[in-house]
Amino acid sequence: MKVLLSWLREHVDVPYTLEELEDRLPMLGLGIEGLERRAGDDAVLDLEVPANRGDLMSVLGVARELAAASRGSVRPPAPRVTEASEPISERTRVEVQDATLCPRFTARMIVDVRVGPSPSWLASRLEACGVRAINNIVDVSNYVMLEMGRPMHAFDYDLLRGGRLVVRPARPGEPLTTLDGVARTLDPQTLVVADTERAAGVAGVIGGGNTEISERTTRVLLEAASWDPAMIRRTSRRLGVRTESSARFERGIDTAGILAVQDRAITLMQELAGGRILRGVIDAYPRPLGAGTVDLRWASVRRLLGIDVPEAEGIAILRSLGFTVNRRGDLLHVGVPSFRRDVEREEDLVEEVARHYGYDRIPAVMPVEATAQGSVAPSLRADESVRATLVRAGLVEALTLTLTNPAALDALHLPPGHPWREMLPLRNPMVEDHTHLRTTLVPGLLTAARANATRGVTDIRLFELGRIFHGDASGVAERRRLAILMTGSTQSGTWNLPPEAVTVGFYQLKGVVEALLGELHVAGTTFSEGRATWLHPGRTAHLSAGGRVIGVLGELHPRVTDAYNLPRGVCLADLDVEALLEHAALAPRYAPVPRFPAVRRDVALVLPRAVPSADVAAVVRDAGGDLLEQVTLFDVYEGAPVPDGARSLAYALTFRASERTLAASEVEARMTAIQDALRSRLRAKIRE
Repeated sequence: MKVLLSWLREHVDVPYTLEELEDRLPMLGLGIEGLERRAGDDAVLDLEVPANRGDLMSVLGVARELAAASRGSVRPPAPRVTEASEPISERTRVEVQDATLCPRFTARMIVDVRVGPSPSWLASRLEACGVRAINNIVDVSNYVMLEMGRPMHAFDYDLLRGGRLVVRPARPGEPLTTLDGVARTLDPQTLVVADTERAAGVAGVIGGGNTEISERTTRVLLEAASWDPAMIRRTSRRLGVRTESSARFERGIDTAGILAVQDRAITLMQELAGGRILRGVIDAYPRPLGAGTVDLRWASVRRLLGIDVPEAEGIAILRSLGFTVNRRGDLLHVGVPSFRRDVEREEDLVEEVARHYGYDRIPAVMPVEATAQGSVAPSLRADESVRATLVRAGLVEALTLTLTNPAALDALHLPPGHPWREMLPLRNPMVEDHTHLRTTLVPGLLTAARANATRGVTDIRLFELGRIFHGDASGVAERRRLAILMTGSTQSGTWNLPPEAVTVGFYQLKGVVEALLGELHVAGTTFSEGRATWLHPGRTAHLSAGGRVIGVLGELHPRVTDAYNLPRGVCLADLDVEALLEHAALAPRYAPVPRFPAVRRDVALVLPRAVPSADVAAVVRDAGGDLLEQVTLFDVYEGAPVPDGARSLAYALTFRASERTLAASEVEARMTAIQDALRSRLRAKIRE
């Protein structure tokens, strides 16, 4: 927002210099984005106004802050309206159909005006603040908006059909050419100010060209209203129109102070354009807002700021900002002025005291009361453990967008009705490609891999730990997922091995997942043959825990690989982190160093290829009992003399007792039990 320094000085009784303002305004929360020096000691300040401070979107609002900073006073305009005898009620009336979206709507009327150019002092002030001068009537409404922060709109009364105004939703497909010359088609989500037949302006955003003030105008109906800020934001975004008016309404304006703005504008119009002001004001205000009050305990100032601010000085600060302060016992009963919509609780008042007492007077020390010890949530510790494990495995974390669109899933060739296709749409998407919340991390990681591959990076190791979203109109459910992507070679090549000698495959990915399971101490997990439309058939596995599938891993399907323009052999894992952590032992566990030696035995067996190694290991563990410490697969062989359709698996078995040295007879007895179980339960042939 641009403010002319000479205009600002008219409303403050303290003669601030430009250098003083450059120091003072940022301390009050008003950043200076730009500064344009003008003739003399004048300047135009481009201020950054906080989103919740609609009262600062005006010369008067900034003047009020500066006056309070010096414990001075602000000088608001004090117009005196001279009215004609004819009442406005005989000429027009107003109908508001939704008092929630339009809490207050006021109108005044001036007749016999002479529309023409504005005087140079007014036009130059508008242009300095970035507003184009048009004519004396329109310029006055813009001038008062900049001065007092409350937008208005002037209608040519003779162009209003029916001679009255109606605030209503637009009709489906209702046309309106706005003041920017754009022909728009409106819908019922848009609130309009209309006459008896047609829309005459988009409420709070932009007026219509069909009732525009021109040189032929002699009778002006001046509207000043209050609108719901959220409605203004939605309308402005939907229409792609942002105006000085909408910028103020979407922050919220002073509903109670509208009549003062009307008086200021109508008297300036009479002064510059002549005419007669009809008697009275039309004021549609069905539910007047009561004065807001907040109780302040002065001890809260000390508790929140960590310093002792003299109570008398704090009360003076609040009163200089327009608050009323009355003591009631140990409480200060503070009346909130109508223009401070952002002040709702005790902490807000403490912030006002701190701003004007001076943040620089608050020492950088820890308050005595701040003795509570914080701790990291277990889920965050688990996430950090996951990240650390994967980084140690040589992976790099990726952060992709949570916003996507349904077309991003088409390359995965998902069938209709797949859970990933049940995406939640955004009500007001800002970008065409970001219209829905993601249901999987996979497309984002594949897109990141493609970006690397197109730049010549072929050895890619990525993971993402993020949230996905499911739900419907009744609610949204978030769930943490982990996606891992690996492709390329495991080394850059040595003097005796080319880079392609050791390429990333399914088992390298499985090894990373197993390392993660080990780090989290996840018990009872199994890998089994799986299937996913986006993964290669026959090269896919499911990860299960507690009897249910919690993840899938495998090699990317060739058609998906081609769709993303990636090299063949991309391996991906998609894991449900929350389900994984349900079976994890995150607390550190101590195990003493073994005091007695282990005994190793090997067992080799031949069995059909369809029998998973995990089933074999489960049978071995069950038959081995508590003396069997570890089962490790160390060899897989297919080919002669092993029959077709079968394979040979060899396992290393480690036996140990914690309280004694095992006897050979004990180990042999367990080995016999294991071999018998393999023969009876899996029909395996034990190799000698």
